[in-house]
Amino acid sequence: MDRMQETSQDLVDEVKSLIENHRYFELRELLEEYHIIDIYDVMENLEDEEMQVKLFEILPSDMAASILEESGVAFFSKMLSKLEIEHAKNILECMSLGDMADILNELEEDERLKIIDYLNPEDAEGVKELLFYEDDTAGGTMTKGYISINKDMTALQAIEKMREEAEDAETIYYIYVVDDEEKLVGVLSLRELIVARDDAIVEDLMIENLISVYDYEDREEAVRLVSKYNLVAIPVVDKEGKLRGIIKVDDIIDVMEEEANEDMYKLAGSSEHERDAAEDENSTLSQQIFSSIRGRLPWLLLTLLGGLIAASLMSNFDSLIDTRFVQLLFFVPLVIGMGGNVGCQTSSVTIITLSNRDMTVKDIAKEWIVGIITGLVSSIIAAIAIYLVGKNFNMALVISISLFVNMVIGAIIGVLAPVMFTKMDLDPTTISAPVISTLLDIIGIGAYYLTSVTILSQIMG
Repeated sequence: MDRMQETSQDLVDEVKSLIENHRYFELRELLEEYHIIDIYDVMENLEDEEMQVKLFEILPSDMAASILEESGVAFFSKMLSKLEIEHAKNILECMSLGDMADILNELEEDERLKIIDYLNPEDAEGVKELLFYEDDTAGGTMTKGYISINKDMTALQAIEKMREEAEDAETIYYIYVVDDEEKLVGVLSLRELIVARDDAIVEDLMIENLISVYDYEDREEAVRLVSKYNLVAIPVVDKEGKLRGIIKVDDIIDVMEEEANEDMYKLAGSSEHERDAAEDENSTLSQQIFSSIRGRLPWLLLTLLGGLIAASLMSNFDSLIDTRFVQLLFFVPLVIGMGGNVGCQTSSVTIITLSNRDMTVKDIAKEWIVGIITGLVSSIIAAIAIYLVGKNFNMALVISISLFVNMVIGAIIGVLAPVMFTKMDLDPTTISAPVISTLLDIIGIGAYYLTSVTILSQIMG
């Protein structure tokens, strides 16, 4: 056990002792010295549910709300169900509407409606608006905790409004400027507002050329823009340009982590279903097994189908069995394996590039040139090795040319497949390793056969 684990266990033991001895005032003072995540960890390590609830009950409403924002759906539901209604309402009022909407989205409809009934009319309307959006859109990721001011206000009026709204705002570093129709027209930093003259007009102080994202766009676009322009938050607008919310940088980090995990599962030939079950602490073994089968089996069946097609193509090689070039069959795994490796490498690099920006002609040309050069080097090495071992120049020539052709084809497909999927507004990570490998196996065997037959016909003709 390392020092961090020992410290955490000491805290858990101390919390247990204070609860058992009903020393709640001391417990509350103790917890105020710790981070929300540490308190949440303590709750998870308390095996007694009554102790969990008691610890949660004595926390200030804002701390309890922060813990619910970090928790999962099961913990959220359990805690609220154990609290008195008024206490639950006070805690919910302190929660971020964005985080609350994320949790409510995973609840059953009747439980979701019950929670919404606890909210004041303004918060209830905000949560309903957030629930309207799909999870993977900018609208589904945004939060309502922002400060907006009218462009015709003076700096003094803007500061007064900011003071009124700051307590409920999740960030005050950016103040968003809207017109009379609530359309986003500019942004103002807190520093610029504070140092401005009291009678200065906001419209004269604001930056008009601001970066924003549409509520219906994929949340990955928000990630790209925040990363590119080093923003603390990015505003979300609708088709009419009206300000609907903001996405904070901590939400962006969460999205990046989720998207990275999702892409890794897809590239491995699985799906988000297996990821969700693996990350759910309350999922049973049978649920995890079922989700893994559900995620992997379709790709494996596709690979099986591709293998059967490849086997049928291999049957055409029977024309080589009765010739002195029967050894060509021994090198089928080498030729198609190298083509598959190049295809997987190229597609992975292409997908990484597409996740950050658009693919350019220069990027495509680079991957193809790399494929040609690596294919040329590999084919020369293969030709020399095969000739030194077998002393058969013609066979070395056939295999080296086939190897070169397959590696070039692998590079071409590895780039074009993800690019084509992106152009069709599909997720390029769907072109996972099993798909690329199966596709290149089929194409590789066909190319190997055609290349072999063509060259042998010239040699033996």
